Amino acid sequence: MKKIIFASLLLVSTLLFAEEMEYADDIDGKEAARMIKEESAILIDVRDPVEFLYAGHAVGSVNIPVFFVRIDLPPLDTRLKVAKVEEKNGKAVHAKKTYRPMMDENKKFVEEVRKLAKGNTQKPIVILCRSGERSVYAANKLAKNGFENVYNLEGGFVFDWKAEGLPSGGE
Repeated sequence: MKKIIFASLLLVSTLLFAEEMEYADDIDGKEAARMIKEESAILIDVRDPVEFLYAGHAVGSVNIPVFFVRIDLPPLDTRLKVAKVEEKNGKAVHAKKTYRPMMDENKKFVEEVRKLAKGNTQKPIVILCRSGERSVYAANKLAKNGFENVYNLEGGFVFDWKAEGLPSGGE
């Protein structure tokens, strides 16, 4: 299930995020931690709440998803057929072709970030996601909506924050 979600997120992110950088800069986890400590930067995790809760998150990050993952459930008879084929083959591979993950943009994303920043569009904001893809989209979205000090955590939670040994939990 996780692989299906992540594969669909990667595909969508590749299509959506092939745009020019408008946010302030890409930074690493150590710089993000410094900005949080010294500049009172806000750390925003833009992943879906399920990822935030079950895959772990940076300590002190606020979850404001830029997209919500929705999976349309196939009819019961289809799921039953898939289960029987998998049982016969002894491995779970067919279900991945049956479920269709979709991503719906969070219409309140910018509004919620503005509220979190108390309307201060100068406030330093560090955006992160799983790997640094969705956060690029989110950072650009904020920059296009008047936020001037938005930074993308390049490498995201998994490949930067967590890899650097910075405080995390929720796993």
